[in-house]
Amino acid sequence: MTDQTIPTANRSTSGRAKRELARTRDVRLDPIGALLAGVVVALVAMLVKIVLNDLAGGETGYIILMAAVVLAAWFGGTIGGITATIVAVLLNGFFFVSPLGPTGTDAGVERVRLILYLLAGLGTALLIASRRASRDRLADALDEVAALAEDIEGRDARIEVMLSASGTGFWEWDIPTGGLAWSEAIFEQHGMPAGGSAPSFDAYVETIHPDDREGFRQAIAASLDGGDAFSHEFRLIWPDGSVHWTHGAARVFRDDAGRPVRMLGTGQDITQRRRLEDERDRLLVEERQAGEFREAFVDVISHELRTPVTTILGMTEILARPGRTDDPSSRIALLEDVRAEAGRLHRLVEDLLVLSRVERGRLSVDPEPLEARRLIERIVAKESAELPTLRVTASVEPHLPVVAGEETYVEQIIRNLLGNAAKYTPAGTHVVVDVRGEGEDVAIRVCDDGPGVPEASIEHLFELFYRDPQSARTVSGSGIGLFVCSTLVEAMGGRMWARRRPEGGSEFGFTLRHIDIDDSDSSRSKPVAGAASQAVANKADSEPRP
Repeated sequence: MTDQTIPTANRSTSGRAKRELARTRDVRLDPIGALLAGVVVALVAMLVKIVLNDLAGGETGYIILMAAVVLAAWFGGTIGGITATIVAVLLNGFFFVSPLGPTGTDAGVERVRLILYLLAGLGTALLIASRRASRDRLADALDEVAALAEDIEGRDARIEVMLSASGTGFWEWDIPTGGLAWSEAIFEQHGMPAGGSAPSFDAYVETIHPDDREGFRQAIAASLDGGDAFSHEFRLIWPDGSVHWTHGAARVFRDDAGRPVRMLGTGQDITQRRRLEDERDRLLVEERQAGEFREAFVDVISHELRTPVTTILGMTEILARPGRTDDPSSRIALLEDVRAEAGRLHRLVEDLLVLSRVERGRLSVDPEPLEARRLIERIVAKESAELPTLRVTASVEPHLPVVAGEETYVEQIIRNLLGNAAKYTPAGTHVVVDVRGEGEDVAIRVCDDGPGVPEASIEHLFELFYRDPQSARTVSGSGIGLFVCSTLVEAMGGRMWARRRPEGGSEFGFTLRHIDIDDSDSSRSKPVAGAASQAVANKADSEPRP
């Protein structure tokens, strides 16, 4: 596992090349400079030899002259070395071999030594010059490497800037060891400080959201098994616990045997994009729902509302016909039809109002304290008179707690459920409104002994516009009533259900949360709304419970 980011490694390579190049750089001479250097070095060496001979009182040999050849060949190359050798031979022959030489050494022997020095000097000059040429070529190569490293470093910096601008970083995975190398942007995408140590691959997988880990492993496995290309979107959990989206794309590199050895890729933070996509999807869903709501309005207005309005108009025209004479019983029957259709129209308008608020996102309920027993008994008494085809009774557990809800909505829900029972069950069906405490809730059930709701329709009953295919052919309806009921129950903090009763018939139920009437916060912040609710609450306080 590396402790360096990828750009840092490139800069390290460039720095090493520059340091090596600086060490190899020294004085380089052109041909004329090399010739002059050879002459000067030979003269200096000869003067040194003369001085040493005088100090030693004898011949010091060719050591100083050979050193001059090496020095001249190193700085002046072949030209400098050969020049130093020849000039040293000439000067040595003039000072030490000629009869004018001060030492008086045997001239023949000295000439042989001079020839040997000449050969050795030329050979040494060629070897040193060759070594220097190789060193110069190495320096040139290092110069090219340094330039190349600087170019790569510059390109890496530009790439990193461009990738960072798009929220993209790059990474490398050493597959055999499990080590990861990250760019600074990758550290930032994982909520980690840049410049630290990247985790191992196994540790990295633990930072992935638990719901996305298996998909990530499968995508990696598919890439390593021969797919080569890797592209996957998944969620990360930052050290602070926040969740972010990232997109990884990579390519697998393999050895000669085809085994995967490393993976090189990029990572891009797509959290904002995913949020925008989620927001777009939410808006599309809302727009689709709004369209469905509009269709519901059109459908209800064109059909469901037209029927009771037409009936009311027809009956009132009959009743208001000039010169009409009828007995009181027929008039009462006509007025009863008008009342029934007016009640149906009232329920439809209530449902449409709720639907409209849901469509605009403005359905809000401030639950108020309700005395469940009094409220249910009053609603059942009223609706049983309105629904002559049903036998409606109430079974209310005594001493029920006060519940949180809105009286108008609770009445609307029960009225809708009883109205459905009247529409979808035979005349004379017995319907029981059963109210019982269940833990922290009060459950209100509307149970009938009719044929029962079809099993296949139960999971769809509370969907907008859903109507059972069998009953839809014989019973009119808009398919919004149960949707409205479940929406209101949810807004009041409860839940709603439907099921077939084992003993036969159907059960539609919902819950209301009970509250402590002694809770000062509840009593002050959630006052009872409406005169009717206040009257019920006052009556509950003043009258003993059965």
